[in-house]
Amino acid sequence: MNRVPGQPLFLKSLNDSSFDPNKDFALDPAAWSNPAAGTFGTAAAYYNDYRFQRHPVEQMSIGRIFRIKESVTVEVRGEFFNAFNRRNMADPISTNSTAAPQRNPQGIPIAGFGYVNSQSLGNGSTLNNNTGLGGNPRQGQLLVRFRF
Repeated sequence: MNRVPGQPLFLKSLNDSSFDPNKDFALDPAAWSNPAAGTFGTAAAYYNDYRFQRHPVEQMSIGRIFRIKESVTVEVRGEFFNAFNRRNMADPISTNSTAAPQRNPQGIPIAGFGYVNSQSLGNGSTLNNNTGLGGNPRQGQLLVRFRF
């Protein structure tokens, strides 16, 4: 696909609180055009202004080494992943800008260019990948190491 100059890439900012994945499509299909038949596209491999929502995830660890004897130690360490239990929205579908937007009977987007999969299965899990809503829950592990 070729990028259309002057056309915004996003219909709404993904970092703005007004964006609702149950109502809105994120990407603007008019920002892309097909190259002429038999030619290669002129799009760059990377665009600095084509970025999705931030996905901050913090890791924390705390540990202590206890010396029992001169050559005997016990190490106790706790490690936590996604310590603040942040829920991150999935990235919009950006594979085909000609894919028509589709909505279910309730008006919720279900497919198409710029669609963000946020549909819940009703049991707390979601249909999207690890970057989706509810993905990567807080996790922790405890390590006890005995050295002699």
